[in-house]
Amino acid sequence: MATQGKVLRRIGNIRDIDDDKISRVEVEGRSIILVRKGKDVYAIDSVCGEGCKSLCDGILEGFFIRCPWYHEYYDIRTGKPLGVSHCKSSIRVYENRVNETNGDIFVYIDANDSANA
Repeated sequence: MATQGKVLRRIGNIRDIDDDKISRVEVEGRSIILVRKGKDVYAIDSVCGEGCKSLCDGILEGFFIRCPWYHEYYDIRTGKPLGVSHCKSSIRVYENRVNETNGDIFVYIDANDSANA
């Protein structure tokens, strides 16, 4: 199953990701953060919207991850900044699927997009 212009890539298993913790994976040259919330998994770029700092070093608060540099909060569901600092750029959110049978996690990667890890 794939959406137009995208390929599906396995990136891990839900059993290997702690609930409410930040995990980082590499896929096709991209650094992606995974956050598990119960049965749901959120996948976002690992660099803040300003492109200056890794969100892997950020703090997770509910559905928001705080950039350790500018202290902007990004919604892990939408990638949008909350607006507490000057940061205006959103971060990329990756559509993903969790296999209900075995727990494998897959993300959709744009086949025509160059990696911007």
